[in-house]
Amino acid sequence: MTRPVRAFICDLDGCIAAVGHVAFDLARLDQLARRNRESSDDPSIPPLSFVTGRPHSYVDAIMQALDVGLAVSFENGAGLATRHPYRAWLAPGIEEGLADVRRLERLVDDDPDMVLQPGKMASASVFPVEASLDPGPLMAKLRRMLDEHDLDLVLDPSNECVNVLIPGVDKTTGFEWLCTELGLEPADVAGIGDSVGDIGWLRRCGVSFAPANAAADVRASVTHALAGNDVVATVAAYEALVAANRAS
Repeated sequence: MTRPVRAFICDLDGCIAAVGHVAFDLARLDQLARRNRESSDDPSIPPLSFVTGRPHSYVDAIMQALDVGLAVSFENGAGLATRHPYRAWLAPGIEEGLADVRRLERLVDDDPDMVLQPGKMASASVFPVEASLDPGPLMAKLRRMLDEHDLDLVLDPSNECVNVLIPGVDKTTGFEWLCTELGLEPADVAGIGDSVGDIGWLRRCGVSFAPANAAADVRASVTHALAGNDVVATVAAYEALVAANRAS
């Protein structure tokens, strides 16, 4: 690293939580929480934040669990949130696309092969009813749905679902907005992510990581491709950042 890292920004699914809705690794989450709490008194420890596609209610719970005090980005760049004060707000101008998101949600609700992730405010995450790690058929069906109903929305495949976003709003725009909110340059930030939607913002980070479970394109785009999966890799990345900051 050529400069100290001042924040460690993490995706959630595939980095904090394992893909497949398996149980949390509570011991390693506790390691992250303890390190993050220590950051308030030790400038060599970068505090945690998130860039995630998850809805605010889920993100808020993880913020409490890991004692995250910084602002975070949720719903693929659609909003930012803080715990103190307790606040969540949407990206400027996003209201123009909300009508198409609501129309898409109604169409998905009427389709027996799809299910929505509950709680989204300004985007949609669509899962197949029959669990599959291949988003191809779901992508094709959603593309036909957008075309047939003239919906101005963007499809963003993830590892388990397809995210449907308002044009011009994604994890990369959310990351840039978050950095502005935190008063940080992207080069001062480290990040970890696992899905193709993370590539844009990870490339803007001064240091970037991908766990072993990340998509091949993600691992090829980061500065450090790690051997461990999900939260194991995130803990390893956090410890490496602390050591590098202390050595600089």
